Parts: sequence; C-alpha cells; structure tokens
Amino acid sequence: MKNVTTVGLLGLISVVLGTFGDLDRVTGVGLASGRAVLDGASHAPVSDFAHTPIAPATLTAVVQRYCQVCHNDALLTGNLSLAGFDVEQAPSRPETAEKMILKLRAGMMPPPGMPRPAGDTLVALVEELETRMDAAAREAPNPGGRTFQRLNQAEYARSIEDLLNLRIDAGDYLPPDTKSANFDNISEAQLLSPTLLDAYMNAANQISRLAIGNPGAQPAERTYTVSGYVSQSERVPGAPYGTRGGVSVVHHFPADGTYQFRIVFEHTTTGEGFFGQIARFEQLEVSINGERVALLDVDQWMHISDPE
Repeated sequence: MKNVTTVGLLGLISVVLGTFGDLDRVTGVGLASGRAVLDGASHAPVSDFAHTPIAPATLTAVVQRYCQVCHNDALLTGNLSLAGFDVEQAPSRPETAEKMILKLRAGMMPPPGMPRPAGDTLVALVEELETRMDAAAREAPNPGGRTFQRLNQAEYARSIEDLLNLRIDAGDYLPPDTKSANFDNISEAQLLSPTLLDAYMNAANQISRLAIGNPGAQPAERTYTVSGYVSQSERVPGAPYGTRGGVSVVHHFPADGTYQFRIVFEHTTTGEGFFGQIARFEQLEVSINGERVALLDVDQWMHISDPE
C-alpha cells in the first residue's frame, strides 16, 4: 500500500490517496472545500466486494430512478435509452446491458453531481447484470459469423483429384488468388466477383467433360525426351531408390485402358547404345505411381541397326 499525503494551508484540502488492491480510494479532509473531494470519492470503480443480495425488481427500480433520468426516450443521453429496461430480462437487450456493465465497472455512472444509490447497490446491480448475461451466453452460445470462403487454386485442384481422380492445373482455369498477409486462404481476401464466378463455371464445364471422357477418342501419343547432356550415373529425382539415370515424369492417363510404353535409347556415332560402354547385366525398371510394373534386361551390345 502506498500513501501520499498533501497538507495544505487554511482554505485548502488535505488529500490522502490510498491504493488497496485494485480499488483506488480518494478521501478528502478539508477546511473549506472538502465536499468536492468527498463527492469524487464516491465515483470509484465498482468492485467485487460481498454485498447483501437485492431482488431484480428492486434493481430495476434503481435503474429507473437513478439512470432513466438522463437515459430516456426524450433525452437519449449517450444515445442510450433505458425506458422499460428490466434487469431480470437483461439478456433480451444485450447491447444495452453490456454498456451498463462497462460504465458501472468503470465507476462512470451515475456521473459526478448526480444522485447515487446508497451502500453497495451498484455492486449488486452490475453483478446481477453480469450473472444474467453470462447465463444467457452459456445457454445459447453465439460463435459469430463466418465470411463465405471459396476454394483457392491449390484447394480446388486437390478437390477435383479427390472427387474425380483427375490431376489438373487450376491456373489453367482460374485467375491468380488474391492474398492477405501473403496468405491465399484468408476468406476476407477471397472476394467472389462475377468474373471469377464465370471462371469457376467454365472450369466445371471443361473438367466435367474430361471426367466423363470421350468413348470415340482416338489413341494419342506422348514423347518424353531426355537430353544427352543429363548424367545417367546418378539417381533421377522421382525415380525409385537404387536406380540411376532414366527419366521421371508426371503423366495424366485420360481413361482406363491398355497403354503401350516404347523406350528408345540414345546411341553413339558408331551406332552403339550408350550401354555399350557399361558393365553387363543392366536392367531397366518401369514404375507407375511408385510401383514396379516391369523389369527388363538390357542388351549391352544392342545396335541401332538391330530390329526393334
């Protein structure tokens, strides 16, 4: 506890400021104008001291007598009217009740110079309001609202793969995602404009056609080439461990069916394949989705003139 005492001359005031826990009390002892200080002492913040229980009807009468004088439909002081306010029905006017709790806890109401109820009536009032508001919140919790959140490009592509088993590049169908704090999954930044909605509709149209497929589609061929400058002595990222060289690609198979893989080796100027300079018993592994589907022996003496 810290006490600061100021002693004045005739006509001045002796003021003692005392701090007890979280309650600041101001006590004035004066010769001429002590009343002003005593009035200020009564406006300390409302604290949680024990008090005698007071019926809600009595507390409602306190509000009508001491608060409604200023906060009525005619004056609307502070843009607030307490006309018809019932302490027992405080949860029906939550915004008003919360404002009252805030002002009472801060010791701001009733304001200086206005009549105040005696004793710990204000403590009883604020605690009754808090108790009823807390009970109402427990019975009907309000989690708040949630802004509509659309899928960003990454989420959209994963959803299509999960639903239709199709791997797509969402950037081919949708414009770049807007970001907030460098995040593209913040709902407040994901506005759904008419143009963007159009893009989603067009994407759905094209992707659904891919998913259904075309029974009359003709076979198509795709060639993946490995540069002759790429080392064949090290493992290629994406290839099975324990292998070296080769190629690893991501290929979309548009429909179920039988697919043929044709593998052609780079050859030297003498017509020999590059395996001609490598030890015997080389094997070629073909894997799909990480699973081996073929393991082929490679003839190290193969030549470009050999039949396929």
